[in-house]
Amino acid sequence: MVTGLSITALRHYDDVGLLAPAYVDPDTGYRRYRPNQVDEARLYAALRRLEVPVDAMRAVREHGVGAVLAEHRERLQARADSLTSLIETVDRYMEKGLPVKTRRISQVTIVAEDLPASVAFYRDAFDADYHEEISSFQFGTYPDDDFFLLTVANPQSHPWQGGPAKFGLGVADIDAAHARALAAGAVEIEAPVDRPWKPRSSTVQDPGGNHIDLYEG
Repeated sequence: MVTGLSITALRHYDDVGLLAPAYVDPDTGYRRYRPNQVDEARLYAALRRLEVPVDAMRAVREHGVGAVLAEHRERLQARADSLTSLIETVDRYMEKGLPVKTRRISQVTIVAEDLPASVAFYRDAFDADYHEEISSFQFGTYPDDDFFLLTVANPQSHPWQGGPAKFGLGVADIDAAHARALAAGAVEIEAPVDRPWKPRSSTVQDPGGNHIDLYEG
């Protein structure tokens, strides 16, 4: 095939108006193409191998091949990112098992008089990501069991008139987590201590006055 396209592909591109033949024999149905159309067909064949959609191929004449490929690369990157995320989820499930839904607290609201200071504190102390669009710190990864939202009271998106909150966080190493929280700007309320009725724990106060009970395990 001179064009690099199968007969089926040529017929399809004719049907969708992408590459119409110069002449179609009424008796045999054979399609005839001008010499300059051969190069165009070869271009479409190359784009087809890259999985460029037909609608994007149509834009080549107006915007050029470079612009079309740049846009297609963004689509491929988005697909790759999505697949990477799926692979990471599969890896977590292989390591920890499939999550089983149980009732548990997954969101707590706190106050923060100085939001930038609180964002820096929870990032440095607990590696928490702050999502401005939902006014929340995120711990863990949804839908895993460690997923937890710490929402900051906000007059627009999350109004709340309460005072400082008190909540607990589980940590792998209480002494290390406690020291890291203090280094990030927390005030020590209670140093790590062992008690017979609960895991080793401690209490710190964040920049907004909220108390955080840290539990090992």
